[in-house]
Amino acid sequence: MSVFKERAERKYQVIEDAAKLPGMLKQYAAGKVFYIKGFYEKIEIKILEFREPNFIVVDSLRELEGQLTLYHTFNKQMEIICEVVDNLVNTQYKLAVSRIRIATNERKATRYKMSSDLVVINNIRAARNTINASLFNVPTSVKIHLEKFEQRLKDFADEVRVRIFEKGEEKTELVRKSNKILMVEDTQDILSYVPEDTDGFIDYREHLHTEISTVMEDYKKRKVVSEMIVPIIYLGHDGASIPLGYIQLVSHEKKLGMDTALELKMLAFEMVDQMRDSNTMLINKRQNVDDISRGGLRLLVADAELKKFLIHQKGFSFDVIFKLQQPITVFTEICYTGSTPQNDLVIGVSIRGFSSRKGEADRYHQNIDSLNKQP
Repeated sequence: MSVFKERAERKYQVIEDAAKLPGMLKQYAAGKVFYIKGFYEKIEIKILEFREPNFIVVDSLRELEGQLTLYHTFNKQMEIICEVVDNLVNTQYKLAVSRIRIATNERKATRYKMSSDLVVINNIRAARNTINASLFNVPTSVKIHLEKFEQRLKDFADEVRVRIFEKGEEKTELVRKSNKILMVEDTQDILSYVPEDTDGFIDYREHLHTEISTVMEDYKKRKVVSEMIVPIIYLGHDGASIPLGYIQLVSHEKKLGMDTALELKMLAFEMVDQMRDSNTMLINKRQNVDDISRGGLRLLVADAELKKFLIHQKGFSFDVIFKLQQPITVFTEICYTGSTPQNDLVIGVSIRGFSSRKGEADRYHQNIDSLNKQP
């Protein structure tokens, strides 16, 4: 048997009140088939009856011992945490139940069993080096990209900085936490501190509040006409957005307006694409899909190189190739890992995003929905 390891923690309602357990077990467990959690194979456990105060009698073709978690998926997943206390006769066991857990969220999407003639994955991409900007720890290759970009942007303003976020600087910290652009087109006009678009830009006047006159005076002393700080947001192969660094322009003569902000935003996207490409391992080896849904996939990885590489990742991207269809690129986060009896690596992933190509998400969902119509 192959043990599975969960990475994404599921949220549960936990029931361990001795007065509530009997009713739950009688109504939802007695007479039903559950499965042992944590294994690739579906190991059936038939719950025969409930016995006071907190025991269940089960039938199992497998020998049972120690602590177990049994599960059954109704609209929500229900789990029974229990321990084997006696082997009654032949394949029947007596289990003591300590608590019941019920997932707080319903299973959102139907899962479909797949075969290699229906769908496979290919072009598997994952990070060579981990980028953890929350610890202000990034690979040297990323810092080199930022230095090159700073040189490229040197004519945009009198002062140009392209840097990793660091602690201590109030304005850049504001940009990092909000993932928004800080733009002050005219430092001596109070209306420049209030953006028209508060979804993409920081309301600097609201942040400064009573200190705005002090900041305006400081700009005046330093002869700063205009300032702009644009975040550099790294999109990982697991679909996670990481505020990595920033582009800061300071002008002593010309005003920096919306055109400059939009251009810098596009250049930041370009820079992130280049950084991700240089930090990406691309492996061109088709692997099978065990099951699939609108929200995720269970992958079967047989290739030895991929097994060693992917087991250490938080997530990765790849192309999903449905029969007679163009590839669809998805960004995924690993939810659990395990192995089959044949020693293939099993990886359960949730889809965090799709590539920017037009219609990618719609095409994926249409292919999944068509599976529901098949006999």
